[in-house]
Amino acid sequence: MKKYKVNTNPAILYFEVFYVVYIGWMLIDRNYQEAFVSSVVAIFIFSYLLLLRPYMYSIDRKTLTIHKRIGKGKELNLMKCETICDPVAKMTRLITNPHAIEIYTEGKKRYVLSPKERLGFVRAVAVANKRIHVQVKDYAKTYKAVEREKKARKKK
Repeated sequence: MKKYKVNTNPAILYFEVFYVVYIGWMLIDRNYQEAFVSSVVAIFIFSYLLLLRPYMYSIDRKTLTIHKRIGKGKELNLMKCETICDPVAKMTRLITNPHAIEIYTEGKKRYVLSPKERLGFVRAVAVANKRIHVQVKDYAKTYKAVEREKKARKKK
């Protein structure tokens, strides 16, 4: 079983910092009622971001599990995945993290993942499912060049 931590998203980090600064500014301005309401909303937002969003991915044989701190983790059968690639801009979903990875399943469902160890994660998925189409540029530069050299050595 291989475990990969989730990379922090800068957009979420900026949002959290500026929201706290906004509440602090309301306290300095003596808007206590608005600051209280904003603090209650901040508790809900931060609890969602910290507890209900993924914090770790694990790959065990042919299964990718997306772990959350509260609730059951989502399991994804890697044998039903067709493509793993860099983020693709679509009108239905904005890309907030350009270092994320997208996995497409047979039903054209898209999963956006952002592991810290990106190349190791792609390598583990490619090893688990040999038929998956890998379209990650960094992976192609490093691992595919090494695999070509190994095949050339075996032929000699």
